[in-house]
Amino acid sequence: MRRYDGGVPAKPVLTAEELAAALRDAAPSSDDDVTVLRDGRRIDSREAALAWLEELDAEHDARR
Repeated sequence: MRRYDGGVPAKPVLTAEELAAALRDAAPSSDDDVTVLRDGRRIDSREAALAWLEELDAEHDARR
């Protein structure tokens, strides 16, 4: 039986330049344009994102 090893081949859909060009004329984000986690926490700042990533790292390390 083959198990999923967690690897996913990555192929960019857009280049960085194409993404920058697409976003250049985009409207500014609104106050509610943020990631909301299942527990209701809002990832609305760099600090919130880094804190969440640290939590994920800790959970991952705990499972090893």
